Amino acid sequence: MKRLNLFMLPILLLLIYSCSLSPRSLFPGSKSPDLKPKVETKTTVSTSRKNQKKPVPRRSTTKMVKPIVQELPEGWTVDRHPVAKWGMSLPTVMSNVLDSAQSVEYWEEVIDLPTGYKVPLKRAKVYFQIITRLTIESVELHFMNINHIYSNTNHEPSHYIMNGIVRGVELKPTGFPQLTSDDIIKYKFLMNYGTPKEFSGGFHHYENKKTIMKVRDLDSRHVQIQMNSPDVDKKLLVAIDDMYSTEGIEYQKKLLLRSIDF
Repeated sequence: MKRLNLFMLPILLLLIYSCSLSPRSLFPGSKSPDLKPKVETKTTVSTSRKNQKKPVPRRSTTKMVKPIVQELPEGWTVDRHPVAKWGMSLPTVMSNVLDSAQSVEYWEEVIDLPTGYKVPLKRAKVYFQIITRLTIESVELHFMNINHIYSNTNHEPSHYIMNGIVRGVELKPTGFPQLTSDDIIKYKFLMNYGTPKEFSGGFHHYENKKTIMKVRDLDSRHVQIQMNSPDVDKKLLVAIDDMYSTEGIEYQKKLLLRSIDF
C-alpha cells in the first residue's frame, strides 16, 4: 500500500504542475466569448463614423426653358397680318394686296408624264415691290389653274389659286452697323422658326403640314425666300391622276360614249 501511494503521488504532482502551466489545455473546446463581439462593435462604429463624414451631395434640378418657336406662315403676311393665304383665288388676292401691285402675267407650262402624255398647266403670277426705310422687297405671288386640267372651259381668273411665293429682300446701306443677310437669317428665321429641317443646296429648309419654306442668302445684302403649299400641290397631283391615269382615261371614254346612240 505504501508503494502504491508512493507511485501515485508523483503522478498527481505531475498533473497538477502541467495544469498550472497551461490551464486551457484541460478545456481545448472552450473559447473566450468576449473577443469577437468586441471586434464587431469596433468595426460597426468605425463604419458608421465614415458614413457620417461623407454626406451625400444633393443634386439641384434645373428645368430647361424651351424657346418659343413660331408657326410657318400659311401664305403671305404683312406685319403679321395675312394678306394672301394658300388656295385663295386670284381676284380675291388682287383685292387684298397693296396699290403697288402691277398687272398679272399668265403663261402655260407643259408637264411631261412618264406615260408619255403632256399636261398643259395654266399658271399666273403677280409682281409688286415694297420699299421701307431699311429694305427693298420684291414679292411674286404664284397661281395655277388646276380646274383647267379637267376642262378647257375653266380659264377664268377665278379658277387660279395661289400655290407659291418668291420673295427677295435687299438691304439698304445703314452705315454703322451695317445689316447683312446673315443677320436676317439668324434673327428673322433661325430665332423665330427654330432649327431648320435640313440644310442643302444653300437653303435652310423648313416644313410643316401647310407650308414648305426655303431661305438662303444670295450675297451679303440679298436674301431669297421660297414658299409653297403642299395641299395645293396635292390637288394638282390628284387632278393629273384623275385625267391621265389608266382608270381616268377609261372613265373619260365612258363619258364620251354616253353621247353616242346606236
